[in-house]
Amino acid sequence: MSEFFSNPIYFNALIGVLLVALPCAICGCFLQIQNNSLFGETIAHGCLPGVYFGFLFSESRHVLWLTLGAAVTGIVSSLIVTFVLQRTRLKRDAALAAVLGGMYGLGIALLSWIQSAELPNQNGLESVFLGNAAALTASDLKITGTLGVLALGFIALRYRSLVASSFDRTHALISGQRPHVQQLLLYALVSICVSIGIQSVGALLVAALIIVPAAIARMFTHSLLTMIAMAAVFSGTAGWLGTSASAMLPNLPTGPCVVLALTGLFIVVALVKVLNSQMRPL
Repeated sequence: MSEFFSNPIYFNALIGVLLVALPCAICGCFLQIQNNSLFGETIAHGCLPGVYFGFLFSESRHVLWLTLGAAVTGIVSSLIVTFVLQRTRLKRDAALAAVLGGMYGLGIALLSWIQSAELPNQNGLESVFLGNAAALTASDLKITGTLGVLALGFIALRYRSLVASSFDRTHALISGQRPHVQQLLLYALVSICVSIGIQSVGALLVAALIIVPAAIARMFTHSLLTMIAMAAVFSGTAGWLGTSASAMLPNLPTGPCVVLALTGLFIVVALVKVLNSQMRPL
């Protein structure tokens, strides 16, 4: 067992997942208190075309270019949704669904074109759908860790402004906080967090790291700081469980295992909460 946990492939995969899970969970808490969790799903699909644009621009599969490309199109997706909501009569769910479907379709079209064109260094590009944590290198971890730390540092610096614009936009506007700017900054942070998770968890599943930990923590508390701490713990625990399961069981990718661990935690917590509420005396 000690040899298993000291395996460098397992260690790199675990560190890579944790470096993604923690900032995603924290960003997800801000979306959760805004009742805007599905925005994370839209940005996750919006990042997919950027991976392939990054490949076409750099002609390589270097994680830095793929991550930057994903972050750019994720931010563009959030700007499109914001523009649609401000300039049309569409409701939020319709705008999110329209952008999600369009960006996902663009990503699939780009991948198909790259494969049909037989461009060099394209092998493995399809792995961004489900991720490939086992292929993470020390260089990849440095890039992921740097971007993750920068995102967390920015959240710490702008915490008060983000809280004010998330809870009471009118009060934030009166106090000179410019809530629309804070909202766009939050969307940019979510895009960065999603982009660094594509390599390890996958573009289709990384949204779960934003949505589910915050949802679990929300069932326990209404305090944002407590919620952030609990979401980070749940996300890190699921990351460890999922990565370990993927390493011990054959032919199971890390991303789906992490998401299944998160889903299991969500179901257990929800059932316990329901049972506790039913057992309380009237």
